[in-house]
Amino acid sequence: MKYFMLLGAAVFALLQIVPSPYRLTFPGHDASQSVSADPDVPAQVLKVLNRACMDCHSNQTRLPWYGRVAPASWLLAKDVSEARQAVNLSTWSSVSPALRLAIASAACADVKNARMPKPQYILMHPEARLSEADVDTLCQWQKAALSALVRKKRQGDMGPPDVANP
Repeated sequence: MKYFMLLGAAVFALLQIVPSPYRLTFPGHDASQSVSADPDVPAQVLKVLNRACMDCHSNQTRLPWYGRVAPASWLLAKDVSEARQAVNLSTWSSVSPALRLAIASAACADVKNARMPKPQYILMHPEARLSEADVDTLCQWQKAALSALVRKKRQGDMGPPDVANP
């Protein structure tokens, strides 16, 4: 038994020096570019996003203690890297209105189907668990985003044309 404990401690120690295949970066955060600066995003939606989404889907990741210990740090870096690649709420203003609508629609579908937040995140952050009211809030945001997009399109206030579709 003592042998297995020593072996386990040695393996754990070695894991701390093995480089992770993912690297968690902390790019700068410009609040004026963030989803929180968008007047079309209601305060209730921001409350849900801040509580359940921003740790992974923004440049404002708060690194918990286990985020510095392998192999948990590897998994955390992988999840955050993939989440930021899918949607980065810190760069919200650089996204076209149509893509914002698509993001809101995907968010609604993901929370309705319990794909987000990920179970491993909820395990370590129980406050991120979404209630039915939270899910409704995010899905109502999607409907409001669609209405806003249609309204802006009718008013001709869509900004510069999409480069891919002039």
